[in-house]
Amino acid sequence: MKKVAGLIIAVGAVSFVVGIVSRILVMPFPTRAYGLEASAFMRFTDTCLLTSIALLLLDKSNK
Repeated sequence: MKKVAGLIIAVGAVSFVVGIVSRILVMPFPTRAYGLEASAFMRFTDTCLLTSIALLLLDKSNK
């Protein structure tokens, strides 16, 4: 579980950096159909961090 939580934290960190860059440039991140706003990256970062916290707590409670 710790490895999965670490991977999710790394994905969240990358999403956080992309969101910050998108916010600084004041333009959406280009995708095929639509641009992703910085707030979408920040919400995904929140989701990743909450999931990793839940996984770490679940791992700790199983010991």
